[in-house]
Amino acid sequence: MKVYAGIDPITKKRHYLTETIPPGPTARKEAEKARTRFLSQVDDRRNPRTRATVDQLLDRWLEVLDVEASTRQGYVKKLNKHVRPLLGKLPVGRLDAETLESFCAVLRKCRDHCGGVRRAIEHRKVGPHECTDKCRPHECKPLAPASIRQIHWILSGALNRAVRWRWISVNPADQAEKPGMPQPTPHPPSAPEAARLVTQAWKDPDWGAFVWVAMTTGARRSELCALRWSAVDLDVAVLTLRSALYVDDAGKLREKDTKTHQQRRVALDAETVEVLRYQLTRCEERASALGLAAPANGYVFSPDPDGGNHWCRPRPPSDSVGWPRDSVSLRTCTRSATTPQPN
Repeated sequence: MKVYAGIDPITKKRHYLTETIPPGPTARKEAEKARTRFLSQVDDRRNPRTRATVDQLLDRWLEVLDVEASTRQGYVKKLNKHVRPLLGKLPVGRLDAETLESFCAVLRKCRDHCGGVRRAIEHRKVGPHECTDKCRPHECKPLAPASIRQIHWILSGALNRAVRWRWISVNPADQAEKPGMPQPTPHPPSAPEAARLVTQAWKDPDWGAFVWVAMTTGARRSELCALRWSAVDLDVAVLTLRSALYVDDAGKLREKDTKTHQQRRVALDAETVEVLRYQLTRCEERASALGLAAPANGYVFSPDPDGGNHWCRPRPPSDSVGWPRDSVSLRTCTRSATTPQPN
């Protein structure tokens, strides 16, 4: 049974609703039922208007999505890693609650979607190479519950847009069981551990000041790397967080609004004021020694004497040991402070 349902908005071809009726004495009756159902859907505009795949929907959705560049990068990374390989070729109209719940079950078993087939070796580099101890047997590791929930939320947003475009009649993500909310289990360092960490970091005053301010203000690393002296008022002991750093699609570091798109004013304790005042004095002394003037809008934490550049860099390339592939998050670029073992 085939019923004309308009022009496909993706392919621009005639779109039909089809169903195959098995042969038998009731075949004609079942065909009439299918025809009536299809005509009702077309009249009420409840029918899928396209044979587009999930990949095509995601491409179209990303074209009209209005979010921060760093947010878009996170979406694209998750979609390319998990959604497109498993669901990309499936027509949007065939995506249902069962398929989505099975998809989440695969992610809970193995983040590499091995399907239970254990690969012999996980190679750390692509192409011919001599294996080292970094090439190890594959072990199934589940994707974090928070990541699974975010992927479900991203898919739900794309499917909601498909409903508004009348590509599909209902959002299957609304019918599927949503992944559970992960329970936060933070493990902050204890007071003695934090003290040892700061003491070790102060072997380098610049790094020590960064670690101290991070601990006392609770600011994100990207926010501290974008912090300028114009946002620090030592006289009234207030620090204003207005921006953060992110890595764009070209791998360049750029400034943007904070994650919440709101500036925050943080009251500073007396010790933190002295730490920042000492940091400012050392920056002015370094600039003066080279005949430079430290700009009032320079970065608080900078490798340059005049504070002209921020103090961070993108993560190393994907073949660097210990870093995940295609990572775009920020990492402080100078010395790393390690916590000494207790006596």
